[in-house]
Amino acid sequence: MSHGHNNRLAAGFARQTTPTKAPAANITRSKPGKLEPISEHEIRLRAYRNWESAGRPNCDGVQFWLAAQHELEEARAATTLEP
Repeated sequence: MSHGHNNRLAAGFARQTTPTKAPAANITRSKPGKLEPISEHEIRLRAYRNWESAGRPNCDGVQFWLAAQHELEEARAATTLEP
């Protein structure tokens, strides 16, 4: 595949300015006891960082998206279990 594919992948992940530090899982509450969903933006940022860390492989990015989503969900679960 061409480098154009990697450019599209990077553009899809980094639609907005990428901060220097990965965001923590979104654990804000809209109502007592109810968590807001993890945002697409948070997943995109985490997936992009994971993709870059892996050496920017030439792929469609689905594996990085799913891994990022899982990581954020796991971080949220660990946070909500703490007293």
